Amino acid sequence: MMSGIFISLLGLTLMMNKINLADIPQSSGMHSFRARIYYDATDAGGIVYHTEYLTIAEHARTEALRALGFYQSRLTRDQNILLTVRRCNVQYITPAFLDDLVEVRTGFNKLTGARIFLEQTIHRIEGKKTTDDLLVSIETEIACVSAMGKAKRLPEELKEAISGKLIINEF
Repeated sequence: MMSGIFISLLGLTLMMNKINLADIPQSSGMHSFRARIYYDATDAGGIVYHTEYLTIAEHARTEALRALGFYQSRLTRDQNILLTVRRCNVQYITPAFLDDLVEVRTGFNKLTGARIFLEQTIHRIEGKKTTDDLLVSIETEIACVSAMGKAKRLPEELKEAISGKLIINEF
């Protein structure tokens, strides 16, 4: 009885807070993040708004950094840097719908002194398996800047962590 109540409360908490359902680091250098599509992310027909994919991708990038041990709030507080989107190229392929479970695969492609280049793909999940249903492909350039918006070099420990996860167009 108690475990059933706990599971129900956990499900309610996940639903209310839009917490990802799974956050699975991949050994191939790719990071996976799963999220459910809720009512507020869709139009009257139950189709996901185009901007919601960017929000989901942002959550996935944040979790990919966390999986490497880096929290954006700590980077700001301790090193006075912000990681901000400088450029984003989005290709919308097919829509997601209300109640869909999606998986974002994040891969780091390249690093420079102050920039991180990455690719993300968003796929529909059915059951516990990712389908071949590619929904969205996103190329993003992240810039490292000071609180005043001036370019700053990426911290060496962050560069080292990402360097160990670099992929070459596995998409």
